[in-house]
Amino acid sequence: MNRLFLCSLIVLTAMGCRDVGEVEGRLPRLVMGEGGGVPLAGPGASTAQDDEIKDYWGAIKFGRTNFTEVRAYVREQYIEAKVDEPRALAEAAAFALASEEDHELLLMPESFYKSRKDNPDEEGRLSGKMKKLKASDEFVLLEVAEPKKEDSKRLSDDEIRDLRKKDRERRIELENAWDAIQFGRPEFERLMAHIDKNFGKTPKWSMSRAWVAAAQGYLYSLDPHSALIARAAWEDSTRDTTDASFEGIGAILTRRPGVDYTIVESPIDGQPAVKAGLRAGDMILKVDGKDIGGMLLPKVVSRIKGPKGTKVVLTVERVGEPKPLDIEITRSRIDIKNIQGQLISGYDDIGYIKVTGFVPTTNRELGRMYNKLTKQAKGGKLKGLVLDMRRNSGGLLQQGIHVADRFLTKGPIVSVKSRGEPDEVHRATARDTWDVPLVVLVDYGAASASEIVASALQDNGRALVVGGRTFGKASVQTLFTPLLRDDYYIKLTVARYYSPSGRTLQVVGVKPDIQVPPDVDGEMPLGFREEDLSHHLAALNKNYKSANEDWAERTVQCADKARKAEKAYESNPNPAVKFDYQMMRGADLLTCMQTGARAAHGK
Repeated sequence: MNRLFLCSLIVLTAMGCRDVGEVEGRLPRLVMGEGGGVPLAGPGASTAQDDEIKDYWGAIKFGRTNFTEVRAYVREQYIEAKVDEPRALAEAAAFALASEEDHELLLMPESFYKSRKDNPDEEGRLSGKMKKLKASDEFVLLEVAEPKKEDSKRLSDDEIRDLRKKDRERRIELENAWDAIQFGRPEFERLMAHIDKNFGKTPKWSMSRAWVAAAQGYLYSLDPHSALIARAAWEDSTRDTTDASFEGIGAILTRRPGVDYTIVESPIDGQPAVKAGLRAGDMILKVDGKDIGGMLLPKVVSRIKGPKGTKVVLTVERVGEPKPLDIEITRSRIDIKNIQGQLISGYDDIGYIKVTGFVPTTNRELGRMYNKLTKQAKGGKLKGLVLDMRRNSGGLLQQGIHVADRFLTKGPIVSVKSRGEPDEVHRATARDTWDVPLVVLVDYGAASASEIVASALQDNGRALVVGGRTFGKASVQTLFTPLLRDDYYIKLTVARYYSPSGRTLQVVGVKPDIQVPPDVDGEMPLGFREEDLSHHLAALNKNYKSANEDWAERTVQCADKARKAEKAYESNPNPAVKFDYQMMRGADLLTCMQTGARAAHGK
């Protein structure tokens, strides 16, 4: 049985978008816990209406036998020996019912529908024609009505927090409603038969898609990281996470959870977007005159990308400008690197290395970059290194272990605990260790393998972790090649990992030793984390105290006196590119991490 261990499914599009999501673009993410079957419009979600997203499943034949095999793998390999089968089958049916575009049906408990259909918080999501297959059924089918098109508006942070709170409350109410009703194999089979009878002859649709959707729903009921993955989708995804080049404008785009507008996180210095006048913080309203309000980020990016030499016009809203601006950008060839590095401006012996993802070449490329910066440093020696893992969603477990091992001479790195298997404890090897003062940058987008590295260096007192709390994904997935097919994988959660101190980071994430906001004015963006996903594995421990507390306090006191990061911000020569305050603050802290201070800390 072919298996590949990974900590997270990395999705890096060549466009340079930053998003939380899965590689399966065509399948609708219709989840009972988030909208009662309503397609997610948040980060990473894609629906069948996104015809510009590649259809990986179109040529794959999938049926009842394949669905049964997926369930068998779950019983044999999933981290939890006991699975909530009724809930899993209900989720499978919900996904299958929503897989047909022209007759999209939502599945939900009748009690939930009756209690919520007139609730103003639903905003019309439960309007439409309701029906039951049998009078005795405790669940209903709701044919989705065409939603009212409303102008999207900018939401404040407080409004976003309120939306999230309401969503969590709704999710709990819906889950409780499912727990209270009868739903099992007979109900599931009846719903699949209903789909086959009513939708089987619809153009551009087949029962194969329904069975794929059912399998996706079944897996999604377990946790948000288990899924089916088309082999071609996986190959495309892994190809895009390694060093790559593409043709576009050279800007990183983002979209805050719960908000329907696209933001320029940062134009890449020296690339067409900067040259044309696009700035960090610009909110994109239109692409070539076409409104993109509410459009999913991958689709926005696909409209902005294009061949070298062609032009695209972005209409943006900019703080301080009385009306939207039209910015014409000539596309060019853009290079994306998995490992990027430089000496930090204003420091001739402090290096900066950005790790985008943990792919097969990460550790090797990290070594090359470290050696390059060492040669460039004053006196041929680095006196400090900022290791940047912000927005790094993870990847291969072994690569994360290798990276942590670069900086450790002894001690555990991570423990992996699987169902029915002895614990795997990975320890430092003391081979080719870099004894350089170290700051690790993290944020809400740092997940899985990134969290393994950060917690290993933090728990061993090797580095100060700086930034914001990480994503909180402490699970390990394996790709299984089914016995019956080789054109798709079954991705299952098979293990939990634990930091050297014995804590699991599930949900809680890595808390930084020194909390540093991304902007000099102290504003913290609302991050999208594991806790915002339905069906996530529960947190096992919520409180821990970093061993670096005293060390961090002394270092901050020293750095506060210098104010070098604030001064660098005040003299920033290029306002188009977002000033990296966290990086500069990391360099500040490193100047204070003298040999004597580290010795006093016992390192």
